[in-house]
Amino acid sequence: MMMNSLKSLIPILVILISVVYGYQQFLRSPSLIVDSLAYLPLMLAALVGMLTIHFNRSAIFFFMLLIMSVSGVLIFELTPTALHYGLLSGFVPLLLLFFTVMPERGLLSVRSIPVYAALLLVLVFSAWTIIETPDLVQYYLLTDWLPARYFDWTPLPQTVIFCSLIIFFQLLLLSFLRPSPLVAASLGILLVLLLVLQLEKNAYVLNVFISAGLLMCLYAVMQESWRMAYLDELTDLPGRRALRERFQSISGTYTVAMLDVDHFKKFNDSYGHDTGDEVLRMIASKMKDVSGKGLPYRYGGEEFAIVFPGKARQDSEAHLETLRKVIADMPFVVNRQGRRNTKQRTRNSKSKTVQVTVSIGLADSKGKKNASAWNLLKQADTALYRAKKKGRNQVSV
Repeated sequence: MMMNSLKSLIPILVILISVVYGYQQFLRSPSLIVDSLAYLPLMLAALVGMLTIHFNRSAIFFFMLLIMSVSGVLIFELTPTALHYGLLSGFVPLLLLFFTVMPERGLLSVRSIPVYAALLLVLVFSAWTIIETPDLVQYYLLTDWLPARYFDWTPLPQTVIFCSLIIFFQLLLLSFLRPSPLVAASLGILLVLLLVLQLEKNAYVLNVFISAGLLMCLYAVMQESWRMAYLDELTDLPGRRALRERFQSISGTYTVAMLDVDHFKKFNDSYGHDTGDEVLRMIASKMKDVSGKGLPYRYGGEEFAIVFPGKARQDSEAHLETLRKVIADMPFVVNRQGRRNTKQRTRNSKSKTVQVTVSIGLADSKGKKNASAWNLLKQADTALYRAKKKGRNQVSV
């Protein structure tokens, strides 16, 4: 999990470092380059908008909308008051956190109505506050809770700074608990927008930071679209398309293994498909930790594949046997009443522990110069059925 978090965060850190360097060098660039980049945020926003609509990624679309809203307010409001600035800077981290943690609901669906309702509420509240200037809002938003001399380096209200710090650490924690490009981009965008609000308003400098935030959105939507294309949604393992690309590039000595859950159809019939899905997730989690640098894939249904690059059958068999034992020794708790009568099951649920086992077949490329990876996969599948016939819960070659 730590490695997945770092993989997601590193591109965002690269963009952040680049934007800080670009901020220092931007105005030293030739005027032709500076002027030509004036339209870069609009082009990036249009690109992100089209991609998020195409892939139906609502959270990233709202990230883009928030970035462009901040940019628009700062460009067109020539003399923002402290209250205006406090409202803008206060809602930025709150909305970012909201867009990050909300379930993916799509852009144009009934399930997305609460999101649009929340945005409308923010707009109405902001408009009401600007018109009425209520004392209570000004007190909590603009009051200096600590001596002002400690915060003379920033135009942001202390309330906004404290709120932003809390949300920053929440997103940082979330990036390690549930690492994803979306959370990483949210963390980077929060820092970029706080820098935008912190620095003096300058249209040229604003372009640099806003473009960086939109690049983070672009990274997130591209990574999310890659996940949709290559990762299995249920198990989070690479799917058949990823396996196909692996087979296109693999060469030399390698082993291909096919793994199948024993009596899976009977298990589904007895306990329900939801429990069956939990079984597949459990097995996938164990496959991710397979030793010997094996690469696991969800092949389809209850079948999985594992590729061991650079290893012959004799070297891979021990790792597969260890995996088989780990799965067989893992107690799996299911509901005794199965999938029928859901309300009664909730009131009077009983559980029991069952054993989940797998059968594995494998084949390697050693001494098979003309055999393709797909032929080896078929040989591994044949070996898998031999394991089934021998009594299941075993590795066969």
